[in-house]
Amino acid sequence: MAEVAGMTSNGFNYTAEYLGAVHDSVYWSATFRLNGIYRGMRHGRVFEVSELSSTELQVAIQDDIEDTWVNEH
Repeated sequence: MAEVAGMTSNGFNYTAEYLGAVHDSVYWSATFRLNGIYRGMRHGRVFEVSELSSTELQVAIQDDIEDTWVNEH
């Protein structure tokens, strides 16, 4: 299991863990906070990751987290 953290474009900080899954994918789970106050949790999956470098993988996960959270809030 690995971790990634960041901030969404609408100002929420998040910490996430991700783990390799079946069918060339990773599963992630993220916790979101705004001004240090818990605001929610989301999870998702990114596919076709076997040929990505570790940096590219983290960017792909962060992009998916951004899309999942911002499109909902």
